[in-house]
Amino acid sequence: MDDAIAELTVAEVAARLGQPRFHVYDNNGSGRWKRSHVPGATNLNPHQFEASALPADKTETLVFYCSGPG
Repeated sequence: MDDAIAELTVAEVAARLGQPRFHVYDNNGSGRWKRSHVPGATNLNPHQFEASALPADKTETLVFYCSGPG
């Protein structure tokens, strides 16, 4: 099993949005998320969340993004 974290391009993510077993998480603050986010993305505070906020099936694809500090 390869433990490397795969990287997806913006085009690859866009092509898979809305597909089963593909989840997108926006790690920006809730204010920034409310102003703008990837369609279908779930806002997730990376410093404080419950495991139940993520899919139980560990084989599903998870995408996390943020705009960086600031």
